[in-house]
Amino acid sequence: MKEAEVDGLDQQLIQLLVDDGRMPVGELAKRLHVTAPTVRARIKKLQEDGLLRISGLIDPEHCKDVSVVLIGIRVQTHGKLDQELERISSLDRITWAAVVTGQYDIMAEAIITGGMTELYRLMNEHIFGPMVVQSETFMIMKSNRKWICPPPGFAMK
Repeated sequence: MKEAEVDGLDQQLIQLLVDDGRMPVGELAKRLHVTAPTVRARIKKLQEDGLLRISGLIDPEHCKDVSVVLIGIRVQTHGKLDQELERISSLDRITWAAVVTGQYDIMAEAIITGGMTELYRLMNEHIFGPMVVQSETFMIMKSNRKWICPPPGFAMK
């Protein structure tokens, strides 16, 4: 897979969108000193290259019944670590998963809305499998600057 090139203009555009993902194209163009069609083309290319995704995020600190959980997973892979990473990262409640160094092979982040009952269901029915030999969960009690995609079926109460 060829690595996409990101120049200074792309970097500035991305930073403006990080600061305000709803900023109008005209305002982005004005701040970057380029035309609106240039901004639209750059955004489209960044999205097509898989470098940029614009989405709505929520702050879990302000959402009742939404919990963020980190899960450390040790696997017995027999050369299939990528396959296990793909399996875990494709689960509904998992927002990201990564192969890491240290005592675990994979770290994953899950967003749950049903408290310990849902965490138990996620672990028992989806995370545990023939390749998983150990796991440890870390419930996030408080965080700063943490924005997440709303979990499936999310509703403000």
